[in-house]
Amino acid sequence: MQLEGKVVLVTGGGGGIGAGMAEAFVERGARVAISDFNLDFARAEAERIGGGSIALAHDVTDLASWAAVKREIEGQLGPVEVLCNNAGIAVPFMPLEEIAPEAFARLLAVNVTGVYNGVRTFVPEMKARGAGHLVNTSSLNGLLPYATSAAYSATKFAVAGMSEALSIELAPFGIGVSILYPGLTRSRMSERHLPGADAAAMLAMRARMMEPVWLGRAVVRAVEENTLHIITHPDHRPALEARFDAILAAHGEPAQPDYAGGRLTQA
Repeated sequence: MQLEGKVVLVTGGGGGIGAGMAEAFVERGARVAISDFNLDFARAEAERIGGGSIALAHDVTDLASWAAVKREIEGQLGPVEVLCNNAGIAVPFMPLEEIAPEAFARLLAVNVTGVYNGVRTFVPEMKARGAGHLVNTSSLNGLLPYATSAAYSATKFAVAGMSEALSIELAPFGIGVSILYPGLTRSRMSERHLPGADAAAMLAMRARMMEPVWLGRAVVRAVEENTLHIITHPDHRPALEARFDAILAAHGEPAQPDYAGGRLTQA
């Protein structure tokens, strides 16, 4: 997809990865709408990035908010051609059973239902036009879970699975899908949820964080080239290979002796 003049919506664009995406799309000449739960954050980024960017208040858990955002963008910029479902939250990393039910419900509402709401709002018109692109932000935790990440990983695995299915489902309509799996990236959210309280360890973690605009540029390339998977932190490849090797190693003889590869020989 050629991005010059295209209308792009980036949710959760008031900082961090979303702001990096917005900046990178503007660098390519796109017209960008930055939405965020915090309108002040969105306005600050729109002013910083320039390029005619607009800022909108947005609660991704609320379909009425999506409808309002859609109307505003269409009125100011035109129909959305690239949707970046980036808005997300985290919870403190802790054993799953210690996370409050309301915190877990909120995590699912923002990270998973928020993506569904975006698809429901914009994909029908993309189908009608026969063109468009979705970028859904998962996480390395959507590929590589670890202890105390169960809640967050559950939402990011969900985004990855939803997105892979959509890539197959939407390809006949000319709609591309990309999944971003970011690792440590400088943002307000990552700073709040750095594991541990040791000051020296936190400084070391900050030093390993990528600047958001570089992730944004990787996203832009993926949209231009219609690439499904976006891995920005390749240092995790050995762990990912080990995980998939373990999954492949589990493929042995079928559990049912007369299983015939996709169908049963007996009812």
